[in-house]
Amino acid sequence: MRIILYLGKGGVGKTTVSASTATAIARSGKRVLIMSTDVAHSLADALGVELSATPVEVENNLFAMEVNVLAEIRENWTELYSYFSSILMNDGANEVVAEELAVVPGMEEMISLRYIWKAAKSGLYDAIVVDAAPTGETMRLLGMPESYGWYSEKIGGWHSKAIGFAAPLLNRFMPKKNIFKLMPEVNDHMKELHGMLQDKSVTTFRVVVNPENMVIKEALRVQTYLNLFGYKLDAVIVNKILPASSSDDYLNSLIALQQKYLKVIDDCFYPIPIFKASQATREVIKTDQLYALSQQMFDGHNPIEVLYADDKTQSIEKIDGKYVLKLHMPNVEITKLNVNIKGDELLVDINNFRKSIVLPNILVGRKTEGADFEGGHLNITFAN
Repeated sequence: MRIILYLGKGGVGKTTVSASTATAIARSGKRVLIMSTDVAHSLADALGVELSATPVEVENNLFAMEVNVLAEIRENWTELYSYFSSILMNDGANEVVAEELAVVPGMEEMISLRYIWKAAKSGLYDAIVVDAAPTGETMRLLGMPESYGWYSEKIGGWHSKAIGFAAPLLNRFMPKKNIFKLMPEVNDHMKELHGMLQDKSVTTFRVVVNPENMVIKEALRVQTYLNLFGYKLDAVIVNKILPASSSDDYLNSLIALQQKYLKVIDDCFYPIPIFKASQATREVIKTDQLYALSQQMFDGHNPIEVLYADDKTQSIEKIDGKYVLKLHMPNVEITKLNVNIKGDELLVDINNFRKSIVLPNILVGRKTEGADFEGGHLNITFAN
């Protein structure tokens, strides 16, 4: 069983790459489900078929679906949904507005995760490919399994104390059915899914980029946060690469800029394998074109496999009250190493090689206190 999640900034071609991967896996003889968790779905357009929240067979072994949050809430979360809707309507919101606003923070991410969990538990598929929402929404989604447990315990504890302390007052506002009883069951699902997402033989993440500065910066943040959550990045897909040369001066200037950023991508994501796809001369839609793209992109590699099986490239630990950033850098010459911080970036220079690491918020603003090299890892200590 494999779960592959594609991440990246909006507009990089994430849906096309995801659909291409799923098509290649299906045509290799494996049953695969591709699902979109993006609110602005475009998966149906890429595949050229109508999709819904129920898997549709696109061709032999290839199934596809688009997560519908509101439909899922109405079907399976009616108690919670009705509770918040009624509160909003009591406060003067009309019924339509109340229904839209009743999607409480975190519910969309939780429902998307539930779809992944259900598909993985069904046993119907050899692989699940997730066309995820743009980076910000997906980072919240990936943080949900850990944070949900904390919130459910806090809210559950608050609820028990509050009911005992002020039952006469709160009974006016609480639903007849106890919505808080849902939390332990959902929490169990979240814990199980969290285990799946952190099992590096089951789940891997792939980031899609274009050779552009802002896109690369965001992809580096993705890498940092995946490591922070303990998730495995096994490939970088560089999409929309222009030809090596052109007779047109304008195109040549764009090509030169792309070549510069292709070098940055190679340097920053090493040793993660990088796969490349050319800028298409027409829309890549429907399965035959998607399959042709996969053949160019993976160039003989099987996309269902874990494409990078080594240790994490970086991790963050708290040792003796201080944060330590560990970078996997086997065989590095420590005497030729230089480390600097520029804004929210950590710049690691080794000879002519530079690795740029976007720091998580918890490390931004802290000064480095020291560094050492042990067991193939560069360990950088940050001051409190």
